[in-house]
Amino acid sequence: MPYAVDESWDIIVDWLGRHSPVELALIRPPAAEDDIRDAVQSVSTALPNDLLAWWRRADGQAGKGNLLPPLYSPYSIRRALDSRDVWMSAWNGVMEEASADQFAAYVAREDRAPAGSPCKGAWLPTWLPIAGDGGGNDLFVDLRPGPAHGCVRQFLRDDGAGDTACWSSVAAMLAEVADALTQGIPVSGSRIWVDDDGAMSWDSDRSRWSGGGSAPVNVARLRQRYAAFVVEVRSAGFGPPTPGSWSAEWIAAHVARNTELLIAATQAVLADDPAGREQQRAAAWAAQDRTLHRELMASAKRAAANIRYDNSDAMDPTTLDRYAASGLAALADQVEQLGAHLCDLVEPLNRGRPSAHVRIVDAGVTIIDERQGWLGVLNALSARQLPLRTRQLRALR
Repeated sequence: MPYAVDESWDIIVDWLGRHSPVELALIRPPAAEDDIRDAVQSVSTALPNDLLAWWRRADGQAGKGNLLPPLYSPYSIRRALDSRDVWMSAWNGVMEEASADQFAAYVAREDRAPAGSPCKGAWLPTWLPIAGDGGGNDLFVDLRPGPAHGCVRQFLRDDGAGDTACWSSVAAMLAEVADALTQGIPVSGSRIWVDDDGAMSWDSDRSRWSGGGSAPVNVARLRQRYAAFVVEVRSAGFGPPTPGSWSAEWIAAHVARNTELLIAATQAVLADDPAGREQQRAAAWAAQDRTLHRELMASAKRAAANIRYDNSDAMDPTTLDRYAASGLAALADQVEQLGAHLCDLVEPLNRGRPSAHVRIVDAGVTIIDERQGWLGVLNALSARQLPLRTRQLRALR
């Protein structure tokens, strides 16, 4: 049974105050009763008690936050009504161009269907946004009648409303967020992450290993991440792990072996000269030689297929035991040297968009097995993997 809204909100606010004051500072004061009445009048139906209770604790967030997974920020009532007006005019305006009468009949029929029923072709009058991701996608409450009245769904700017509810209610949503913050429980596959500066976000299992894309790697930050990890290993004083967790020796062993694997893949990527390939393709495109451009693209794909990174050996207990046998002091020295070598290799990659076949295994589950932008893997190493392993060491002290 989910917490009541007030209980969940107290848990969330308390956790934010201790772990993410940046996110807490965005939360607005309680909503004005006049604004609540305007919301009721706009949708012409009763609002769920849990939504009203939430608004009476906080009128959304001021600015873009990430309070709701995967990257949604609660709207103020005014912002919610503005977003609803945009969907009603912009989305529905495009849809009704073919036949206004047929579209009006379709909307009227779907608006009488039970809450939670799929509806791709319109924004319905009894849908009310409650949060947005800043990119044109919203969470909304479905206020149509039926047992699912008040369920929380997602509306994507390119695809329309999702076919299934994200949560059965606002209360259920806030209860899951409260548990995710305090117990580390994933919500729809996303886990909470708080940066060192207190900014929070939500990670998928996939994004903790690869950020995708071709954004350049901040090599100075990557060096800092390795240095912080090595300092932590050398601090010693670690206690035994909790059941199911890694020991300090295994954590250090994993980072050492994984860095070796990353170095091997990075050296293969460099041997393939991704920057040179980028220049060749750009020149072919500029010369409007599309045949040559296609040939170069095909060649790059063949080369990338032969460059592989597979982290499974760095997760294998036999490998971890073998590396851990050398002791923490030796592992710290090894990671320091390997990390410096990897960082030296990375800088030339920032000139291009290199790729490799990436296979990621975590907790015995294969979460990535496909061609990926290699810089995305290295960025995730800096932004998530090394800080995560450093925090795991601290938790053992």
